[in-house]
Amino acid sequence: MANTSTQVPSNAITTEIIFAEEFSQATYTLLEIPTSLESFLKENENNTQLSFQIRGLETDTAVLCTPTQTFSVQRAHTSNTLMPIALIRKQTKKSSPHVALELDEDAPTLPMDMDLGLDMDMDTAEEEGEKHDKEEGAFGQQMVLDILDSVLDLIPVSPRLERLSELLGLAPFEGWAQEVDRKGYIYTWEHLQSAIQASDEEIKQWLKDHHACLIDGHWRLFKQRFMYDILEEMLMAVNVLEMTVQNIEAAALCQAICEENTEQRDSNGIEAWMAKHCLESFSEEDTDLPPGHFKLSGKKMCEFTGVHILSTVERGNRWILSDFMRHWQQSLHNQFEPDLAYLAGECIVDTEKSPDQRYQSIKYIRYFSKQNLPNDPASRFAALFEIKPKWEAHEIRPFLRDLVLDEKKLDVLLLKHARSVKQPGGEVVYNSRIIK
Repeated sequence: MANTSTQVPSNAITTEIIFAEEFSQATYTLLEIPTSLESFLKENENNTQLSFQIRGLETDTAVLCTPTQTFSVQRAHTSNTLMPIALIRKQTKKSSPHVALELDEDAPTLPMDMDLGLDMDMDTAEEEGEKHDKEEGAFGQQMVLDILDSVLDLIPVSPRLERLSELLGLAPFEGWAQEVDRKGYIYTWEHLQSAIQASDEEIKQWLKDHHACLIDGHWRLFKQRFMYDILEEMLMAVNVLEMTVQNIEAAALCQAICEENTEQRDSNGIEAWMAKHCLESFSEEDTDLPPGHFKLSGKKMCEFTGVHILSTVERGNRWILSDFMRHWQQSLHNQFEPDLAYLAGECIVDTEKSPDQRYQSIKYIRYFSKQNLPNDPASRFAALFEIKPKWEAHEIRPFLRDLVLDEKKLDVLLLKHARSVKQPGGEVVYNSRIIK
């Protein structure tokens, strides 16, 4: 008597799985996508221009970039062997009684097209083909595409933009006179796309945030001192023209700056388009203003001038905080109110006891930018705790935000790499987990 546990039920539908004559393993790769990317694909299923790219240099760890987001590509090995298969569909053609076997989903036609020698007319052949398809149902003959033991996972990550500062910083723009002696390489948009491991939207946002300018088809950063001089000229012109920083007429301002440079034969070579670029770059949107008028952003102006003042002092040198704040205010021509919050992630404030004991303590400020820190989380924490053994929460977080996508992941990062201690006043202080 047959073993009922292994006997095929009478109503079962079976399928035949075959290998192609020229089967080759490791031809395909399975890519597992997160739900956010799946939703993005569904929303853009009719976009024929949509494309994804693997970006970076040969020595980089691979990332996949959509138009708006960056994903790390990581291989995950599976405990079971995966065998992707595709249905072989039988088709009939009115122009011939021959039957061609081909893979579904526009797969390539197999070399199995043959004359079946059927003695029937075309209509009969089509009817017989349809009948055969119905009999086979959805489980017809299948062909093995590959045998795999791993899949590629896509994990959302922060864009890797640090190389932009390195590349564009090699040849900053500081006027046409200095272009003759320029030695560094300059980059087109296509160059940046191929070298930077970030989506187009993320690269464009970085260029906007860093006031980059497209000059003769190449993306350039203005040299910091050159841009500082232009901004200073702008603020002086605003006062002379009796404008306000909340409503600046671009044409009049640029003309005044150019005339001033011409009369004084200024060597910095500020032209109208340079002034307009800085005006547009350091402005914020205001829909109440008429066309051609701009409102300067207090945050952008304060951040740039503050960083410039701090970074021009030799690294390691410092200011007494009160002296720095006074100088910062003067550099803004009293048009904006400086705030240390604008320099988060760009400076360190230390408190020390007064040497002569006349004052209880003195605060110092020094330049220290997150852009100069390692991108590896463990290395960054090590660098931070070497500079300063204890950090308050509001101090350390700005130096870590570019490593994660949101504040929740930042909390996880702090929990993993730092030890938190709650002070008597309720303030949380972080120190290193590594005991030296």
